[in-house]
Amino acid sequence: MSKKIKFIACEHLDYADNYTAKKVLIDNFGIKVCWDTDVFDVSSPQLVQFCKKIGRLNNPECCLREANKMCSYYKDFEHTVII
Repeated sequence: MSKKIKFIACEHLDYADNYTAKKVLIDNFGIKVCWDTDVFDVSSPQLVQFCKKIGRLNNPECCLREANKMCSYYKDFEHTVII
């Protein structure tokens, strides 16, 4: 069953279905979404974000709020993501 999630995070976070990872809910700063990736090397993080500007972000909390921004492109945006 699909679930529609709405939350505020950086407008450049990418939740398009272009990745082999799957979208998962996290309860960091409210219910939000990150990506659960296949990990082949234990030194690589499993939960990540993808950014349209700078690519893979190796922390699921990156850019979920301005205090956790990874670059100067951060801009609040209401995402609607289907999980």
